[in-house]
Parts: sequence; C-alpha cells; structure tokens
Amino acid sequence: MSSKTRPCALRLSTAYQIQDWKDQRVPRGQIAPLPASCVWPFDVLVGKTPTVTWAPAGMLPPRFEVAERFAVVPAGRGRSFMVSLATARASASALTSYNALRPARRRIARRVLGFGLRTGLAQPLLAHKVEVGIAAGTAAEQLADSLVSEHLRGLFNRRVVTAFGGSDGPYRKPVLQIFGRDGTPLGYAKVGWNDWTRNAVRREATALRLCASRPLRLGVPALLDHSAWRGLELLVTAPLPRRVRRLREGSPLPEVGLLREISELAKPHGGELAASPWWLGLRARISGCVADPAARTRLELLADQLERSYGRATLMFGAWHGDFVPWNLARLGNRLYAWDWESSAQDAPVGFDALHFHFQVAFVARRYPLSAAAALADQRARSALAALGVPTDRHQLVATLHLVELFVRHEQARSSSGGVDERFYPAVAHVLEESMTGPSTGSRPHPVREVS
Repeated sequence: MSSKTRPCALRLSTAYQIQDWKDQRVPRGQIAPLPASCVWPFDVLVGKTPTVTWAPAGMLPPRFEVAERFAVVPAGRGRSFMVSLATARASASALTSYNALRPARRRIARRVLGFGLRTGLAQPLLAHKVEVGIAAGTAAEQLADSLVSEHLRGLFNRRVVTAFGGSDGPYRKPVLQIFGRDGTPLGYAKVGWNDWTRNAVRREATALRLCASRPLRLGVPALLDHSAWRGLELLVTAPLPRRVRRLREGSPLPEVGLLREISELAKPHGGELAASPWWLGLRARISGCVADPAARTRLELLADQLERSYGRATLMFGAWHGDFVPWNLARLGNRLYAWDWESSAQDAPVGFDALHFHFQVAFVARRYPLSAAAALADQRARSALAALGVPTDRHQLVATLHLVELFVRHEQARSSSGGVDERFYPAVAHVLEESMTGPSTGSRPHPVREVS
C-alpha cells in the first residue's frame, strides 16, 4: 500500500437514515432509523448486487425475496448485535451461549432477551429488524456465492444461522457466531474485508496452525477453515469448550511459564535492536503502511531517535500473542485458553505480552488515560519481564517499544478503515515524544509519569 495514498474506507449505505442508539425515539407509524453500527457489517457481508441485497424489514426492493431476517439489538457503547431470526432456539442460543465469557451484567441482560426470543415475547419489542433478500429466480447453486450462511452450510454440511456484532473504530471487522438451527454452537467466523483485517485473519490462521503443530499447555481454538469468499477472507474456528469461564478484568497476569511458551512458538533469538528483523519490519510498516502524513512523520521521527539512542541495545526476540488480555482468556479447570490471535507475530521483543496485558486492562477496561495506563503497565510488568529473562536495564526500553508497536498497529488499521480510536491517538504520540525528551544516552528512555 502506498504511503502517500489513503485507501477509501468502506462506503456505508446511504439509502436509509442511520444514527446512533442515543436518539431512537420515532413517531408512531414511522420506521425506526438503523444504527450506524449495524449498517457497515451488512454492507460487508451482504452488499447490494443484482443477486443479493439487504434493507430494513419491509423495505426490500421489488423482485427480491426474503432469505434471512435479523433482529438488531443494542450491545452498549454504540454497538449493535445482529441475531438471525431463522429459528427461536438458534436466536436464543446466540444470546446465551458462552455467557460465562461475558461480564455478569451482560449475562443477565442476554438471558432475559434470549428467553424473550425463545418464547416469542420479545418480537414485538424489537425496534430494528433487517431483511436479506435474494433476487427472484436465483438458482440454488448460486446461493453459496450470495449468502455467507449458505457458504458456511457447505463447510458444516448442515443448515446454519449466524449472529454478529457491529462497532466502530479502526479495528472493526464482522465476527460471526455460527449455530445449527437447533441452537448447537458450531464455531466462529472472522471476516477480513480490508487490507488490515485480511492480514489479521492470515496472522491468526498462521498462529493457530503453529499452535496445533506442537503440544501446548495453553488451549487454543481449532482452525476449521481459512478461505476466500466474495473477495472477503474468512477464518473459521471451532467453539471453545462449553464450560470455560472468562478471566475477570482484575485477574492477575497468568503464570509466566505460559508467556514463555507463547514466545517459544518461534525460535527465540537475541540481537541488537536496529539490526533485528522486528525493527526493520516496523520501519517498513511505518514508511509503507501508514497513510496519514502527520502520524507517519511522528513515527519516523520517534523511530529515528530510538535507533540513534538504543539501536545497539541487545534484546531477546520471540513470538507474541498480540492481544493477551483477560477478555481473550478463559479457564477450564487448570487449563488456560487464549483466542483472538489476529495481532500475533512470530518476531517481537520478549515481554510484549506481559506489558500488553497490564496496559489494556488499565486503558481499555478501567478507562485510565493513556499516559497513566502506560506507566502502570511498566510498573506491573517488571516482575514478569525479569522472569522472562529481560534485564532490568532493558525494561523501560521494551515498554517504549511496545507502545510504538501499538501506535503503528493503530495507524495501519486506520489507513484501511478510516476509523480512529480518539482515546488512543494522538495521546500515544504525546506520551512517546515526552518519554524521549530525557537523556539521549544510557540504556533506556526517560520513563513516563509514575502512577500508584
């Protein structure tokens, strides 16, 4: 991707009024406007072609027949959750399966709504429904090329129904929950629809294949399929064991032995930062994959300064999960399970996963400002970094490099989707630039503000 051109973000449908959940009151007799968080997933998964299209319920164009119907329910913070209404049992299962992986408040709400869908009591209360239509006369053999549910039917050799979420931000992608019509969970399908998400799907497929190639204490989902469909890239994984229980957001970092097991998915190696494949790759991503000129310039200046000051610093490198956080982790008995490997890499400074765990808990779950989250992660990851063999005088450098990696990741995703995490950027640039204003010699950058 050229560094001077910004790919067009997916253009959302404009035929229907869209708005957020916060303003949904509609005069009686009018159709409630669709929330934006449900529009773009249907544009990605269905689109509008001569063969297949979608619209609010009752508004399909002439000569299109209803093939699927979805309820659109709010999921908090401007998000939506789309549930197939093909069967009452499957609809209820989509809301209640894996409830042990959700926070308690969300579990209760989903149980109530699931009961309402199973009994039919909730149907009159659903403000938004969407219909997927197939052109009249479409041959049966064309359905697998038109409907993702029919494509998945071929994979599972049975009729399936789906549910999926919608949100905003640079990393957005449809993730489908797949069920049999009797409500049996069959798996998940992650959908790559732009440059960043297609690469994310490929990274996850690579990681899952690597995990399956060796015995691990860490549990991971089984990879069922990785294929292309209608210009999209699909990754299908098996469901987790039904009795898994999510880690709470306040859970301590899992044992360091599991982090070491992840790092050893690739052969660990040491070397100087500036000559390492990871650093060379990072610099190539900055110059070739960051579309925003201002962000690219700031990243290039930061990389230049880091290389001048710490390029000769020796670090250990290995694999990392990329998003090792409580909401991507669960336990069954004594075994830990980890999913969502889309940001994994086979070459990164050892210790990134420990830093990422603490940073994301502070920044995402507890909503700390980025500077405070970065400082807290640096403090709380130190014992894990030491146990992983990272020398004490390299801890702050590894923490800084982790934040640079997240900055580049955000900008790559933003270049593809057009979305931005306004809590993260430009705050991350300010924090990194401040951290580099300390002494230009020595083995570590100037630490950001300490927090208790």
